[in-house]
Amino acid sequence: MSAAEGNAPGGSLVAGAMASGGGLGAAVETPTDGAEAAGGIILLPGGALPASLRPLWQAWRRAWPWLLSGAAAGTLLALLLLRLVSPTYTAQMVVGPVGRSGPAAMGARSPAGAAPSRPLAESGSGDELLSDFARYLELLTTVPVAGRLVADPAVMVPLFQEAWDAGRQVWRPPPGLGARAGRLARRLAGQEDWAPPDAHDLARRLRRLLVLETIDGGPMRRIRMRHPDRGVALAVLVRLHAAADGLLREEAVRRIRAERDFLRRRLGEGTTAETHRLLSALLADQERLLLMLDLDLPFAADLVVPPTAPGLTDWPDPVRLLPLGTLAGLAAALILLSARAASGRIQGRGR
Repeated sequence: MSAAEGNAPGGSLVAGAMASGGGLGAAVETPTDGAEAAGGIILLPGGALPASLRPLWQAWRRAWPWLLSGAAAGTLLALLLLRLVSPTYTAQMVVGPVGRSGPAAMGARSPAGAAPSRPLAESGSGDELLSDFARYLELLTTVPVAGRLVADPAVMVPLFQEAWDAGRQVWRPPPGLGARAGRLARRLAGQEDWAPPDAHDLARRLRRLLVLETIDGGPMRRIRMRHPDRGVALAVLVRLHAAADGLLREEAVRRIRAERDFLRRRLGEGTTAETHRLLSALLADQERLLLMLDLDLPFAADLVVPPTAPGLTDWPDPVRLLPLGTLAGLAAALILLSARAASGRIQGRGR
């Protein structure tokens, strides 16, 4: 072996291949990109790689800067998004129909063993049945319930912070380009351009903030709400539940009292003994219902899990968002590389 062969990088490997394979020296190729080839074997600094994988290795060497740049760009964009979006707390509670039986029942409105004078839902087809709990869920984001909360500053001010002047403690038109454009459009149309938030505005805001989820396909519902202030999110859920349940309770009391007064008038008019017995039984039912409605217990919805919220903000979640941003950057880089490769093949065919 000559001195040149001994000093050349990988010369001993090439010489060994020639000595063992005899005639393999003719297959030695010129080293490229720090790799040496001998007899169909690519010799890399870390070992040998079959020649069939050489295109993959070269493609990787060309692509890794793009992939690294894409991953870094995706991570930076995710960090920027996390900085721009205000973190929020997720408050949630679990509600279900009020229990009517069992030791844990919290909403019995008549004494045990007493048959109610009417069913809890109107008779009709399955699609027409409507329980008190169904009414409760429907009322959560309606104007009647919002009307009970509109005078509560603990609810209105945090939910409409953009329209509240903390210095003067008054409502004002919200700033911002979108709000200004809307007011300008209303002025041009000859309409009043702004009014302080009312029950309709609060109902729309609640429809946007509240999320209702069915739990395992059963009757219970999980109600979630996000807000930058943990205390506000919890307070809104507590007040919202009390307002909706209280509204249904007052409506039930109003109807039962109206029926009771009607039965008392009929009894005072003088009737037959049979009619008097029937009216007296109905009146006793209404009196029992009114007596149980005086209890401070849930009426339509049982608060199975009271409102809770984590101690740290949980949305947006950086633990999930940062890896997703990195993966999105890698995917974008792969798409770009594939598009460049396809463009190169098309240009090659055109030549």
